[in-house]
Amino acid sequence: MMKNRGMFLESVLNKTIEYFWTHKIAFIEKKGLDIALKTIIKEGKRLVVKDSNIYKKSTVDYTGCYKGSFICFEAKSCNEDRFDLSNLKEHQLQYLHLIQDNGGYAFVVLFFSNVNRFFQVKINYLQKLIDNKIKSVKLVDIEKNSKELSLEFPCILNFLED
Repeated sequence: MMKNRGMFLESVLNKTIEYFWTHKIAFIEKKGLDIALKTIIKEGKRLVVKDSNIYKKSTVDYTGCYKGSFICFEAKSCNEDRFDLSNLKEHQLQYLHLIQDNGGYAFVVLFFSNVNRFFQVKINYLQKLIDNKIKSVKLVDIEKNSKELSLEFPCILNFLED
């Protein structure tokens, strides 16, 4: 995955959740990685991390609360007319299913950078593809089976249900 492509989607989502928070629409945060710092060295007046480990698998990119229910989603980008399903890890899908099965909102926000289009993709649809041993899903199939999201002013991607 190209860094800039993922950074654009992350930037849009971060501006969106800031807007939601400011306007009391929803409370959503980007999750950080659980990192264990191993070696920290003082260089002049600065402390510099020289070695660290990720000690726990991340669940999903974003979690929060919307209309009194838990919400979580994973953000993914691709620059082709298909999305490689191996980019979704098993533990992420399990977590999304757990939240959905317990009454929460759970989905994937998918950005096709080659055509500048965003989609909200349901977990059950993606799981069905994976269960049928499908390795990637084409943009045309995402169009038919997902909700297209519009980028609204001021850089807000409305992925919340109406």
